[in-house]
Amino acid sequence: MVRRAYRMGQSPTLRVCVFDLDGTLADSLRDVAEAFNECLDLLGLPTRPVEEYRYMVGEGVPKLCERALGGACPWLLPRLIELARPRYGARVLRHTRPYAGVPELVSELKARGARLGVLSNKPHDLTERLTRALWPDGVFEAIQGYDDEARRKPDPQYLLRMCAHLGAKTPAQACLIGDTPTDVETARRAAVPFIGVTWGFRRREDLLAAGAERVLDHPAEVFAALCAEPR
Repeated sequence: MVRRAYRMGQSPTLRVCVFDLDGTLADSLRDVAEAFNECLDLLGLPTRPVEEYRYMVGEGVPKLCERALGGACPWLLPRLIELARPRYGARVLRHTRPYAGVPELVSELKARGARLGVLSNKPHDLTERLTRALWPDGVFEAIQGYDDEARRKPDPQYLLRMCAHLGAKTPAQACLIGDTPTDVETARRAAVPFIGVTWGFRRREDLLAAGAERVLDHPAEVFAALCAEPR
């Protein structure tokens, strides 16, 4: 299915594509859950099922830790944050892999002239490390992760800066591709077109409720949508 869609001879007319990382490019849920559960266990707190982490991730480590505590023992929040960063960093690539069809999507976009970036609320050093490990050929020209609470998504400034760096003359000449309501809001604030994807951490209903106008189910559909953009 993927290769058939890419053999149509089309070229993307939307030349700047910025991807979210976790839940869009890569399935990192198990590594995140296991690392944070290890930290909860060290603090003598209840661990959580892996599936619950789908609704905890996406807004940076401090917010994830706050949600993992669930209102219990709020005085342990700074300690949980302190424990979580190195423990997740030690296992960031243990189980994390690109989603099926995503490597082909990225390769075809790059081959047809698109300029690509990654914008994540994962800590910046881990965003760079993970992206470069999964795509060592440097296909992503710009990579930005969380480095300041005031600038994490949905704040639009990093997205706008990245789009300009990659050659978009206006926000409308770029596209943000993501899987969470946070990504929807980031694109809205930046006036950047958005494509939501359902293979990640959130449901179609979550994205539509957040205001997404396009929600797609397969990487090949994303490629076709980018080819069809009248830019």
